[in-house]
Amino acid sequence: MEKRFQFEGPRLEGIGVIALVIVVIVGGLLFFSVGRINVGYVAIIVDPVFGSTSFVGTGSNAQYFIKGPWASVYQIYVATDSVHMWSDVTEAGDFPSVESLTKDGLKVDVDVTVRWRIDSSGATDLFRRYPTLDWRQRAVIPIIRETIRNLLVDYTAIQTIEQRATIGVVLRAQLEESFSQEPSIGDAIILDAVNIRKIALPVNFVNAIEKKLAAEQLSIAAEFNKTKLLVIADANAQSAIKEAGGVAQSRLIIANATRDALLAIAETDLGVDLNELTRLYLYLETLRDIADTGKSQFIVVPEDIQLIIPTG
Repeated sequence: MEKRFQFEGPRLEGIGVIALVIVVIVGGLLFFSVGRINVGYVAIIVDPVFGSTSFVGTGSNAQYFIKGPWASVYQIYVATDSVHMWSDVTEAGDFPSVESLTKDGLKVDVDVTVRWRIDSSGATDLFRRYPTLDWRQRAVIPIIRETIRNLLVDYTAIQTIEQRATIGVVLRAQLEESFSQEPSIGDAIILDAVNIRKIALPVNFVNAIEKKLAAEQLSIAAEFNKTKLLVIADANAQSAIKEAGGVAQSRLIIANATRDALLAIAETDLGVDLNELTRLYLYLETLRDIADTGKSQFIVVPEDIQLIIPTG
């Protein structure tokens, strides 16, 4: 005999089904009606049902917000942003360096970093003008490039080296003015800093400058050596003059003293010939000077040897 078991579970009545559907719908609405933004962001809420566009947040903290479940949310970064425009042999920044011409017609490559941020109060207007959030590529970068090119035409290539700090200050002021005068941006962009990393000049121009500087250094060194030699020569001349004057003064004193001594001897012994005495004194003094040199030689000659050899 075959036995069959049947299990009948609880049946949902019409009211229970309706309640479950309502709970699911309400839960879905609540889920799609709550949004969240992080620090550094604001939310732009676009409501197609009521035809409104509004923003939530200031960027200073994270928060939740309520919106229509059908509304679209666009998050905009309002903290400090930066764009790096530089080029290297193998690498590059966010964008390549800015090619510009100087006042004297030389092409230079400017590597620059610009830091900026979006004013949260102007985020809604900025979104209306750039709904695809591409203001960075369509407005900010072109303004930076144009401002740099318009600035460098006022400076020569040498001035870009000598006045680099000044160029950085002027560039920031002109960028602030350019951003404020751009209708599609208005006051939404706030400039924080401008850093010129490098102004690269043509290689041949740099080589010419280096050669010129080397020549100037050599010229300065030669002038210094010339001045040094002139000073030394003048000092030696002055020293020789003083030494000669001292020797002459010394000899004059010796001569005066010798004369007085010879006169005193002549006066003491009236039989002495003063001229003969003077010649004898000078002869002895000459022999003494020769002996002081250390090169004197004594030659003893017998009286009967003829010192002068006849030639004919």
